Amino acid sequence: MSTITTVNIGTFENYPIQPFHLGNILMEVFGEKPIQSQPINSSSSKLSDFAKELPLRILVAEDCSIHQTIALRILRSLGYTADVVNNGVEALEKLRQHHYDVLLTDVKMPEMGGLEVARWICQEWSLEERPCMIAITSEVMPDVREECLKAGMNECVSKPLQINELVQVLRTCPFSKEKL
Repeated sequence: MSTITTVNIGTFENYPIQPFHLGNILMEVFGEKPIQSQPINSSSSKLSDFAKELPLRILVAEDCSIHQTIALRILRSLGYTADVVNNGVEALEKLRQHHYDVLLTDVKMPEMGGLEVARWICQEWSLEERPCMIAITSEVMPDVREECLKAGMNECVSKPLQINELVQVLRTCPFSKEKL
């Protein structure tokens, strides 16, 4: 006679597994509160009009050309154009030359990573002058997010960048309430 085994499955995920979703699943398994990603309210505006709703000057600091392309396509679909640099040193140079509302920065880059960039920005610019700093990382565990926030980042999003997650984070940046 065969034995039947009962398995309790609390969640499932479609393939390919997105790092953000896997991170949330693991956070739940270990008793942490998952990061909520709310769907975009399409009735409030079309995605391509988001930049009109919240006009921003954006700098992307990312060393991987594939992730640069993904970020630029998502930003373009929201109606934004953005400047791109390949590392933290270039990001600081650009920030000293131009005002940006948002810095989307990879955490791990050659020459200078996103955490070090955030620390420099916090030293050089007042809270009112500095851009909203959003870390982009493939490691979405709570300790990584905490490290990003401790360095001065406003928020942390997962790779590959997802449009819903980015829109949600942009809406929560400190200046968003003033601009909306």
